[in-house]
Amino acid sequence: MEHPIIFVIDDDPDIQQVVTAFLTHEGYVVRNALSAAAALEWLAIEEPDLIVLDIGIPDMDGITLCHNIRKQYQRPILFVSGTLQQEQKTLSLKSGGDDFIAKPFDPEDLMLRVKANLRWSRLLGQAPAKETKLEFPGLSIDLERMTVTVNRQPVPLLAKDFQLLVALAKNPNQVFHPRQLYRQVWEDEANYSKDTVKAHIFNLRKKIEPLPSLPRYIITAGRLGYKFNPYGAVEPAATSE
Repeated sequence: MEHPIIFVIDDDPDIQQVVTAFLTHEGYVVRNALSAAAALEWLAIEEPDLIVLDIGIPDMDGITLCHNIRKQYQRPILFVSGTLQQEQKTLSLKSGGDDFIAKPFDPEDLMLRVKANLRWSRLLGQAPAKETKLEFPGLSIDLERMTVTVNRQPVPLLAKDFQLLVALAKNPNQVFHPRQLYRQVWEDEANYSKDTVKAHIFNLRKKIEPLPSLPRYIITAGRLGYKFNPYGAVEPAATSE
């Protein structure tokens, strides 16, 4: 069995050294880049199983770099940041990141997040045993091919967005608190973040809703959470928060 390849993009050599040491100890193959230019050059040659991406890259900020990476890469991206500012966290997730951890971080926490994201990535690549499709008016979710179409047009989704959609769509009209969704999708109760769920709901609505500000499928249920509307019609009291 091949060892997963982790690509660490960070301009701090000390962070690179620590993260690389822990990852290699866990059996991962690690590639490193100290700049955005080097990262993009390396990604044109080899596709890793997961990217650890620092926001503060000197030649290109991590948000912009993530946008560029997402043009060719759909596997998990774990953002690392030296700030706890909520705005930066939200921007990183909206730009295509799957997870976020702030410096200074416990290396063990980083390893748990890497393993959780890799596990979900592998599960998304496996065909399900029973259901193969979820069909709704204007929306089709192919569980076997891991694809989504809206009005018969393919819509590319990131791993976490797809997991979130499936979790909701498999349970139509059931209201999920953000914590329940985080538990199902991120499998990381200790680091629960309502804003992380909200950012991914925002991304998902932009991609599958004809009018994201007036959603048809992913409905905000007051202050309780979110639910999936299987009828594909706008509910009178729906909001987009």
